Amino acid sequence: MKDRRCRYVDIRSNQESDGRLLVAEGDTEAIPFEIKRIFWVRDVLPGAERGQHANKQTKLVLIAVTGSCDVVVNDGNEEKTYRLDDPTKGLYIDKMLWRTMKNFSKDCVLEAICDHVYAGKDETYDDFEEYLEALKREDGR
Repeated sequence: MKDRRCRYVDIRSNQESDGRLLVAEGDTEAIPFEIKRIFWVRDVLPGAERGQHANKQTKLVLIAVTGSCDVVVNDGNEEKTYRLDDPTKGLYIDKMLWRTMKNFSKDCVLEAICDHVYAGKDETYDDFEEYLEALKREDGR
């Protein structure tokens, strides 16, 4: 998988006398786009999986603010699992990458920072075979 399309990013962390401050700012190495939307996933039921789709245009960074989970990313050729268990490490995911989040710890709060506002089902491929066909059209295969 091309590392630049899906990669860990460092979230700035400042230890202060009264606690730790973590900062995510847009148009930086950690968040390489202008921030348009932020949402959180929490209270995921044991064994449940989230995501299972690819965004057509949206790029995002996922951060396990508390707890942990795995993010399985597939580019149509290769699949790789990333572990999120440290709020100073985010996962940048480019558009047109299939992702599934799973193995959520009971206390997991997963934050998503996005470069687009929510556009509903028109923005996602929710069927893996349809996603693969779109990749073929995009690549001219």
